[in-house]
Amino acid sequence: MKKLLIVIGIIVAVLVAVWAVTRTFYPDNIAETALDGGNKDLKTRFYKTDLAEAAKRVKEIIPTISTWGANWKLAEDRIEGDSAVIRAEVPVVVFTDDLEVRIKQEKDQVRVDVRSASRVGKSDFGENRRHVVQILDAMDQKLGG
Repeated sequence: MKKLLIVIGIIVAVLVAVWAVTRTFYPDNIAETALDGGNKDLKTRFYKTDLAEAAKRVKEIIPTISTWGANWKLAEDRIEGDSAVIRAEVPVVVFTDDLEVRIKQEKDQVRVDVRSASRVGKSDFGENRRHVVQILDAMDQKLGG
């Protein structure tokens, strides 16, 4: 009986430690770009191209990226006027995260913002940030960022 209580105590301590670490270092389950993004990897991107070309490239890029051995899936793409929204489903082990790329035509360039969010949970161990960085890196290569 004493050994069982020790094992249970260890399990509880590990779970509490994991919870504390995730809440401290990964306090949420959303990552997104911003104009003034504190981290250069998460800054809004501007590319010297047009809306149609940028949207086409993003739709080509999405199925080529993989996470945890499974490729991302294009879920929706919508172009209306001078804006486009392209959504993808990103597999993460047994979960799925949602990624959204927003493209807006601004004179002779496009503005691109990306948001990735977990469908469940309160912390993602930085996975959504990695999704945003992955697609931005691929777009920088294709569109010359």
